[in-house]
Amino acid sequence: MDRPLISVCIITYNHEKYIRQCLEGVVQQQTDFPFDVIIGEDCSKDNTRQIVQEFEARYPGIVKPVYHSKNVGGARNGYEFCYPRLTGRYIAICEGDDYWTDPLKLQKQVNFLEQHPDHVMCFHRVESVDEHDRFINGQEATDKIVTYSGKQIFHISIPTLSVVFRKCFDAIPEEMFRAKSGDTFLFGLLARYGKAADLGFVGARYRKHSGGVFSPKAVVEQFAQAIETRKLMKQCPLFADEQKKEISREIIKRKILYFKYFLKRYEPLNSFRIIIR
Repeated sequence: MDRPLISVCIITYNHEKYIRQCLEGVVQQQTDFPFDVIIGEDCSKDNTRQIVQEFEARYPGIVKPVYHSKNVGGARNGYEFCYPRLTGRYIAICEGDDYWTDPLKLQKQVNFLEQHPDHVMCFHRVESVDEHDRFINGQEATDKIVTYSGKQIFHISIPTLSVVFRKCFDAIPEEMFRAKSGDTFLFGLLARYGKAADLGFVGARYRKHSGGVFSPKAVVEQFAQAIETRKLMKQCPLFADEQKKEISREIIKRKILYFKYFLKRYEPLNSFRIIIR
């Protein structure tokens, strides 16, 4: 197999009910370039590993698992073990309980980045489903492409399962392992290298379920995680002073937004918890 133009990174743990759908959505991508799939199987207690092994046998040279003998956790699985094995010029991400719905997703995104060298990443709209694949909510598709500057990247929400980005660094910096929202930290690092674009199409589904890492958390924990990650970024020497100004503005904006959210729900204690962070 030729060297892949894009590498897909998947981390999975106890995703027996979902990993097949995730992998099918990836291997069924229709592209005019080679791609590979690096999947970190984190010593699952269910049949996740057996399903990954099945795809490894069906798609040799494309599906390349990293099998752990003990559980290492999501951050180490993705950033320490999988990331160094991503050899493509571009990288896409899809966690094992999410899945892609557009078979031309990778082709569209790589085409865009090839034609727009001033952009470091692009993403698309997503829908949310529950553990039974029932629709919860989603963004509407649009034909309009929206571009964001490096500064604006700190103020937008980028669905991790939708992003394709240029591999701008060979190793993940140590500071990122301390971030509670690693994707937020990653997109901030990428903002140094160019712009981002929302391509407008709907191409994936994010799954909300009790076994997930983020969605089962209480809302106050989710909000706190968003703030704590940005506070870490603000203290990190990897970000320039101008970037830290944008991070500070985003922290203030989020504190106000979250404060109002809890006041409307008559939860003054949670409002206080957010403000003092």
